[in-house]
Amino acid sequence: MSKTMIEIRGLCASYGSGADRVLALQDVHFEIMEGEIFGLLGPNGAGKTTLLSCVEGLKVPDQGRVEVNGYDLGTDAAGAKGMLGIQLQRTALLDDLTVTELVEVYAALYQVYLSRGRIEELLDQFGIADCGKKLARNLSGGQSQRLALALAVANDPQIVILDEPTSALDPHGRRAVWDIIRRLHKEGRTIVITTHAMEEAESLCGRVAIIDNGAVIACDTPARLIAGLDANPVLKTSLDLPDEELHALPGVHDLRYLGQYLELETSQPHLTLAALQETASGLGRTLGDVMLRQPNLEDVFLKLTGKTLNA
Repeated sequence: MSKTMIEIRGLCASYGSGADRVLALQDVHFEIMEGEIFGLLGPNGAGKTTLLSCVEGLKVPDQGRVEVNGYDLGTDAAGAKGMLGIQLQRTALLDDLTVTELVEVYAALYQVYLSRGRIEELLDQFGIADCGKKLARNLSGGQSQRLALALAVANDPQIVILDEPTSALDPHGRRAVWDIIRRLHKEGRTIVITTHAMEEAESLCGRVAIIDNGAVIACDTPARLIAGLDANPVLKTSLDLPDEELHALPGVHDLRYLGQYLELETSQPHLTLAALQETASGLGRTLGDVMLRQPNLEDVFLKLTGKTLNA
């Protein structure tokens, strides 16, 4: 039977006071099990970082309880924090230290004292072995992100918490970080990540908690959340047509505009596409950039909240 690594019960947190008080978390409950890659999925400002700050002991909640591998943060914060390795959304590096010195310092904060040989092994594991003598301020964005991940595991934690680990990376850098996260998971660590990227959550996470306006509105595997939609495929194209013309197309159940793209939920995608091409041609429009996709976590979030993850 799986062991509970993080247990959250009735968590509420706010910022400010009086008329300026902002409620950031509202009665949050869930558990994270040993060996999971668990995702907190939601738009910016949903409460993901505040929730992690409470788990990490960086913020004291207004009420509720957090346990980390059996240690209650309210009564044994030191024991709980010793279980964790943390990569913050914005890792503030000491610019005048070398990469090797930074790893040494961060590990020592947990009373873990690494040999230079072990540090070199760690840097090699994260693909920055040639950066050991570089000052932090001279690292590229991708190198800084890899260093942040190395620092998160310098103390050999059982639980690794990653807050938006790929937010500033290009697609190549993002997938390189995904590979690192999978490798950390294979080592037996429990991984917790926050993201507002649907593809990231679907690719990495065994379970996700969808959070919006400080509340967890769903928690399950991506596959079960998507299956629960009972939704149709989505035809996506860069085209602007009158709604009445679109609703009249065969198979169309729903439509929406996301930025420059039109999305049509349809039970008969091939008939819908043929009719859409005919309608567009009749109105003197050109149909371009057509894509057919299956329902995904973005659709789950849209159904539950009425807005997109990037809203």
